[in-house]
Amino acid sequence: MNILVTHKAVDVATYKMLGELSHNEFFKIYQTIPFAADAAKVEGKCIPLIIPPITSKISWKSIKALRLYVKKYNIDLIFSPSTSGLSNALIATIGTSVKNVGYRGTQAKVKKLDPTYYMGLLNPRVSHIVCETEDIQEYLSHYIDKKKLSVSVKPFDTDWVADACLHPKQVDGVPEDAFKCIYIGTTKGRPFKGLTYLIKAFQILNAPNAHLVVIGDYDNSDYELAQKGAGAERIHFLWNREDAIYFLPKQDLFILPALRDASPRVVREAMACGVPCIVTDIPGARDLIVDNESGLLVPSASPDKIADAMRLLMNDRVKLQKMAKASRERIINEFSVEAYVAYFDKLFASLS
Repeated sequence: MNILVTHKAVDVATYKMLGELSHNEFFKIYQTIPFAADAAKVEGKCIPLIIPPITSKISWKSIKALRLYVKKYNIDLIFSPSTSGLSNALIATIGTSVKNVGYRGTQAKVKKLDPTYYMGLLNPRVSHIVCETEDIQEYLSHYIDKKKLSVSVKPFDTDWVADACLHPKQVDGVPEDAFKCIYIGTTKGRPFKGLTYLIKAFQILNAPNAHLVVIGDYDNSDYELAQKGAGAERIHFLWNREDAIYFLPKQDLFILPALRDASPRVVREAMACGVPCIVTDIPGARDLIVDNESGLLVPSASPDKIADAMRLLMNDRVKLQKMAKASRERIINEFSVEAYVAYFDKLFASLS
């Protein structure tokens, strides 16, 4: 079976899965890459193929290249981890028998009256859609035949944070004995990420020994809110950092204040680094932790409850350490790469 993978939204878990799957002689896997330098990311026996970057739902140069590769390598199936990759693949395979497999990792609403959705997820030529969580599968089943949907949560390997754990970084001005909290995420123009609630929670906590590190793009309104309230000098905004995960291992707590956020990778990263998490009780994200064992669940949009959870762990370091150990063990035991590979092995074979 000849499989082509569109490059948009391919992450380390997908590279790893495809690399492992490529050792199965039943599959021959071709991975498209936008630049020659990206060939170094391709693992196992996967074969890199250069195509122009996919920048929108219709990237004609990319479509032309995809269609050429479909014919040249007798492609049977295209897997597209992004909606733009899927729409380009669907156009490129018009008039062929190629099966198209998509991926949905967000809880964003489907707009049935928006014709662009029929270029991707709602297109009847889509053979299957992999859903990141059961909540996403349930939601999409209102629009798509449930037989075309299945769930596979992305895995995480502790090796992916090994260098960060060996060479951790700390923010200047944060004492070693402080209660250190961190949030990582792009929040600018995305109020559903909940950064405003986290800042308010930190101000309610108002603990002289507590520090909060915020890494990622953010709105000026959140920065101004942090500057006006209690503990402004203990909230550290680092903006965007490519080395963000290197700041995780030295923190006591990671906090996800989101109103919606399907199954955030950063929570897995924190857990793999042995950092307990406070996670809002929202679909997908809540499945990553075991409440009161490897982390704490709190209601969304509730700064008071976030502050209460922070205070509880700040005042009980024994509980905090137990959660740290349980977090890492959960990643190792429940989010294995092997299970992810087995899922795709079975899925792709069923579509042959």
